[in-house]
Amino acid sequence: MTETYEHLIYQTDDQRICWLTLNRPDKLNAMNLKLIGELEAGLVRADADPEVNVIVIGGAGRAFCAGHDLDEDAAEERSSIYAYRARYFRQFDQFTTPWRLTKPVIASVNSIAIGKGFELTLCCDVTIASDDTRFGYNEVRYGISGHCMFLPWLVGMKQAKDLLLTGRELSAPEARDMGLITEVVPLAGLADATRRKAVLMARMPREIQRMHKMYLNRVYEIQGLRAATDYYLEQVAILGANPVPEYEAFSRMTRKQGLKAALRHANARYEGL
Repeated sequence: MTETYEHLIYQTDDQRICWLTLNRPDKLNAMNLKLIGELEAGLVRADADPEVNVIVIGGAGRAFCAGHDLDEDAAEERSSIYAYRARYFRQFDQFTTPWRLTKPVIASVNSIAIGKGFELTLCCDVTIASDDTRFGYNEVRYGISGHCMFLPWLVGMKQAKDLLLTGRELSAPEARDMGLITEVVPLAGLADATRRKAVLMARMPREIQRMHKMYLNRVYEIQGLRAATDYYLEQVAILGANPVPEYEAFSRMTRKQGLKAALRHANARYEGL
């Protein structure tokens, strides 16, 4: 049976590679709940396919992913902390699917990986990015929390605090030097570099890869990764149902004047910094 998706392109090739493309280019592939669900479905489908050995996630158009769809976020129902918590925990499980799969997942990142886009790259096993890519959690500047918080497990404490307490963006070379991404290539060479890495992974012994991915993930889980992310989710559930004043103001302006006006207003106090 052929599955169809609204915001995701699913393709396989004769090299045993599955190519998943986030397909909301008019929104810079910002993630709404529909896309998150479709991405989970595509990943699970590829993991179960015996003809697929490696999975690549990319973005259509001029960005990998500009984060969460803030229009949808501003309209989200938050009257019950219990309902919000259940929905958020479910979304976390969907979003971290690349981490849980048995097959290697490559993020092929062009130009923008902000917020949820940034966090998606952190959940993948390997990240190859174009040299013009911007990474970061700039949503914290508007009073919006991060989503999964794998960050502290990939960088040192001082670096994690610098990123989360300022909301500053990183260049691709900075992200590579911190250990957040694997490789930086020119934008024009991103497709070729991704394919080379994917073909190499696809030709590796399948069960050796499965064993080593499970082992490496378990190293972090034994150190407390899942306990820490569960604690973060509880904090986010509280914050989501009881937003900070800055986020309430941002949401009101988004609903009344549009996202561009809200972003312009929210970013004004950071100009020159």
